[in-house]
Amino acid sequence: MAKALVALVAVAAVAELAAAKNHTIQWSASGNYGDWSDSNAVSVGDTVVFTYGPPHTVDELASEADYKACSFAGKLSSDDGGSTAVTFDKAGTRYFACAAGSHCAQGQKVAITVSDGGASSQSPPAPTPKGNSAAPMAGAAELAAKLALGLCVGGALLAAF
Repeated sequence: MAKALVALVAVAAVAELAAAKNHTIQWSASGNYGDWSDSNAVSVGDTVVFTYGPPHTVDELASEADYKACSFAGKLSSDDGGSTAVTFDKAGTRYFACAAGSHCAQGQKVAITVSDGGASSQSPPAPTPKGNSAAPMAGAAELAAKLALGLCVGGALLAAF
């Protein structure tokens, strides 16, 4: 009975890891990202990878007002490395824009609305500072790594019994 319970927990953990999605935004000044969240459902645990070249940046803005005004004075983070991965750990809306020239004013900005999978109907929390410390991986490679980790953990738990 204990082995069956451990196996069930391991399978559930693997399923949860596999459920996270990766989204890619080809970040450019000619892009129009105003309706990106309408056609790309992002949930807690998902990762959005911005891919771009110089002189672009991915700056996280503190508020909707900063987003609308293209104000970078209170930005929460900034990256110009060419590939910026953001993994969302809670529901709400977060705001990103390019600080190069007038790119933001030309539409190189996106508001990403993250759902919690329907578990809550509360108002989204205010965005909080969050670094982009995880190096991005290609979508299939990241999913394979997560599945392998889940299977290893599940196997180790089963072996312990």
